Amino acid sequence: MEIPDLVDLIWLFEDEPTRQFEDLDWPVGLHSFRLTRGARSALFSIDPTAGEAYISLYADGQEHTHLGCLRPLDRLSVDRSRSDYEGLRLWFPSGTNEPLVLQTKPWIRLAWDVKSVGTW
Repeated sequence: MEIPDLVDLIWLFEDEPTRQFEDLDWPVGLHSFRLTRGARSALFSIDPTAGEAYISLYADGQEHTHLGCLRPLDRLSVDRSRSDYEGLRLWFPSGTNEPLVLQTKPWIRLAWDVKSVGTW
């Protein structure tokens, strides 16, 4: 799986990750990044070795969206395509779905254009 450098993820989420197990360093084990913008926050967790991720979105401290066990991941990419936009794209094996996009700036937002079951 292709992933950004840890420094790029720290830059995107504006903080160091927390680790599920203190004795496992990047990229081994589950690492979680949290970002807050106003009343919204996002929790992005990834285990690069297992190739899986988890995303939770919160509003006013209450979880309203959770996507768990997103796998198999093909690659992750940090998107800085414009000066007023930042986000993370999660790519899945070719042809299964469009990338899942976790926008982190100017606000937190999640977008995923998935294909209907049974379509190619």
